[in-house]
Amino acid sequence: MQVRVRPFFGAAAAVAGALAIICAVAAAALADEPNAAAVSYATSSDPETLLLDAREAGRGLMVSHMTIPVRPGRFTFVYPQWIPGEHGPTGPLENIAQMRVSANGHALRWERDQVDMYAFHVDVPSGVSHIDVEYRVVLDAPDVMSTKNVAIVNWNRVLFYQNDTASKDDFFKVSLILPHAWGYGTALPGAAQSGDRVDFDVAALNLLVDSPLDMGRYYRHVTLWSGDGSEQVLDAFADAPQDLDFPANIVDAYKNMMPEALALYGSRHWNVYHSLLTLSDAIGFEGIEHHQSSDNRAPADFMTNPTW
Repeated sequence: MQVRVRPFFGAAAAVAGALAIICAVAAAALADEPNAAAVSYATSSDPETLLLDAREAGRGLMVSHMTIPVRPGRFTFVYPQWIPGEHGPTGPLENIAQMRVSANGHALRWERDQVDMYAFHVDVPSGVSHIDVEYRVVLDAPDVMSTKNVAIVNWNRVLFYQNDTASKDDFFKVSLILPHAWGYGTALPGAAQSGDRVDFDVAALNLLVDSPLDMGRYYRHVTLWSGDGSEQVLDAFADAPQDLDFPANIVDAYKNMMPEALALYGSRHWNVYHSLLTLSDAIGFEGIEHHQSSDNRAPADFMTNPTW
């Protein structure tokens, strides 16, 4: 469950309020998803693979490569329509460009549903167990999600999945190719980096979409709290390196946030928490609370200008 909160994440009161709302709606979050009657072919042992090539993220472009488990016959895959933090059917279809579908190296004809614009149909040939789907992701439509030095990845914008399945039963194996020398931050588990490529553990679709990723040319990671084998990390990304020169007293103040929240509630519902922060005048002001992270966006000098 995601809750839109007033930025910034630094105030313990804001965290407490978000946690209270999350607890209040937990029962609803665990309810069965409507129309989730199909058995997912993307299992934990045979997950859908998603390779997100973000090497052109500084130009506002990425390429999403998916290999989706299927069965022969009519198959429908869909683009996420109901969006975390927006709580409405606002999936940005304008993000999709140059889509291609193939199997075993041969192109397959696909068609868009005539009623549901988020659904796409393909006839899977006999003997085919996986199809490959690729499309170019337009990052800055309809809102700005990237600059030449920073980019935000909301996974619901870069994937398709099998129609009429429950998000907890659809499994993904995700990999990311970063622009050279860029850093990243996310709560998605199991990150293993080799060069500019990062591979993550297999995760259910609901966990994946609930774990946004920030990346950038200029970045800073600060451990704000640690204890009991867990930690809270500030992952900050900026359009200019000087905007990451946080004064020590500001960092010390944010280090009080987690002890205060734990003192209030006496427990936590996360393992490792990532406070994601982008500092840019081009990306809009925002704050969305996720399960084990928060997606925070603020002006370039938010952490260095005393007037903030």
